[in-house]
Amino acid sequence: MIRRSVLAIFAVTAIVLGCVVVASPAGAVIDSAVVVPSPNSGSGGNVLQSVSCMTVSSCIAVGYYNNGSVNQTWALNFDGRSWTKLESPSIGLSDNALQSVSCVSVSSCVAVGQYYNGSVNQSLVLKWDGTSWTTLDSPNAGSGSNSLNSVSCVSASSCVAVGQYFDGPLHQSLALSWDGTSWAKLDSPNPGPMFNRLSSVSCVSSSSCIATGYYYNGSGNQTLALDWDGTSWTKLDSPNPSTGTNGDLLSVSCVTVSSCIAVGYDGNESGLPTVALKFDGTSWTKIDSPNPGSQFNILYSVSCVTVSSCVAVGSYFSGNGTVEQTLVLSLTGPEPPTTTTTPPTTPTTTSSSDPVAPAFTG
Repeated sequence: MIRRSVLAIFAVTAIVLGCVVVASPAGAVIDSAVVVPSPNSGSGGNVLQSVSCMTVSSCIAVGYYNNGSVNQTWALNFDGRSWTKLESPSIGLSDNALQSVSCVSVSSCVAVGQYYNGSVNQSLVLKWDGTSWTTLDSPNAGSGSNSLNSVSCVSASSCVAVGQYFDGPLHQSLALSWDGTSWAKLDSPNPGPMFNRLSSVSCVSSSSCIATGYYYNGSGNQTLALDWDGTSWTKLDSPNPSTGTNGDLLSVSCVTVSSCIAVGYDGNESGLPTVALKFDGTSWTKIDSPNPGSQFNILYSVSCVTVSSCVAVGSYFSGNGTVEQTLVLSLTGPEPPTTTTTPPTTPTTTSSSDPVAPAFTG
């Protein structure tokens, strides 16, 4: 699955400062965060776009920095105390950027993104072996640009990466699989006649992944959710918010084959409200999510550690719409029922109104 810990949540607020915020260890009650200085490189901007933690003392973060003329890949390592820069390949003439990283051990990580070859953007895949980063050959589709937006690994020999590619007048969904030796392009649905994009993928096994994004149906954007069963991708029906146009699912996190949360925004509704959907293994349903901003609310990423504990992050505009604020939401819901050998002493009843249905709170 996508391993974006609470560290990634608070890093959103620290990117501009060149720092990363580290929260409490896993299993602890998180009620505060501290800023840990992180390196910056080059004479231009530095951006960290993804982080994956294996333990409380082992994390890898990736993104890009500008050396004064072009963007270069950017990778950092956290040892529980401090961040250090890792040398990472930049093979393009410009626009070298890592969008996502997934680690399964301290010596096995995969990062994906894109680079510019002088004509178009191409998919970029790097592998971390605990000592150094190396470039992996990855397929490119179509006649135009390719970009990988997300990767999810369940083992050193099983990863899925998703994004999009341009082929003539069409933007198509892009899905690749890694078997430990090579990458292969997977056939993936493209329901939109012109534009299809996969923004995120989360795998719980080599035969169970969910990818999300959006497609354009000719009049507006529609939410897009795909299911991978180890052999093929199938499109899942997913609700579209408000009037049914301009829905976009930017991130998904799965903890089991029957428990996923996807988040994004509704670009058609006044105030640009957040969107959150829940997948139970069969169907997607919309769940409530707050919108503190009067003009702009968007959720960029979500991470779940149990079926009833997720955190989503994004931003919103407050006041007159000129000040953007960080947005952190917590999902709470009922834990799965526990089995017992002792029969209940009193009858139990259930309510059709489901008073403990999952819901995000600010």
